[in-house]
Amino acid sequence: MEIIIGAAKIIFGFALIIGVHEFGHALAAWLAKVPIQKFSIGMGPGLKFKNVPIVNELILSPIVIGGYVLVDMEEVEKKNFFQRLLFYSGGMLMNIITAAMLMTFIGGNFFHALIGFTWIWLAGWPMFISALFSGQMTASESVSGPVGIGQMMAGGGSAGGLTPYIWILAILNVAIAMMNLLPLPPLDGGHILRLFSEKIIGKKAALVMYKGLMVVGIIFLVSLLFFATFMDVKKLL
Repeated sequence: MEIIIGAAKIIFGFALIIGVHEFGHALAAWLAKVPIQKFSIGMGPGLKFKNVPIVNELILSPIVIGGYVLVDMEEVEKKNFFQRLLFYSGGMLMNIITAAMLMTFIGGNFFHALIGFTWIWLAGWPMFISALFSGQMTASESVSGPVGIGQMMAGGGSAGGLTPYIWILAILNVAIAMMNLLPLPPLDGGHILRLFSEKIIGKKAALVMYKGLMVVGIIFLVSLLFFATFMDVKKLL
């Protein structure tokens, strides 16, 4: 029974974090009148629901380590700067709002949590890098992959009721927002960097820079995933 409960907490946790992030992008697209074709929580085949408000087609897949919102990107690029900025930052904003809402379930103040989590989201990376260089923490201690995150969610709430579990979900929502703020494609921060670069060096030069950084971003993310998973398994063993 404990294994089933742990698995349910992991599935729900990943589905919540990924779902609200992708819904943030979908909501921004809908507000900008960009047609949404599909919205998926999870990757691969799953249950399909047609004519769902805002997202059109909803897909629920059991492989909840990812998700996506499918829109016409040509239509997105036709929108003005602020509409595109909202589209690319919408997922992160929704994660931060969700984190603050979760805190209200355990007695926190929504607005205080929103301000605090927004500060961590925007200033988290400089503080994290500073802590690494100062020796206050090591990369192996501070980085977790899907295995470690799943272990955290499965263990949260095993004692003290749901409060630890909700707290973990709130922190993970902020962590996902922080991760996506990195100015590397294909992360949201990479798209935001391209938007601002267009204002400084022009659209063509910004696109060339974006494509070049895409290689760096993919190598970085794949390397980070392997490193984090290796450290998670090492800790388990």
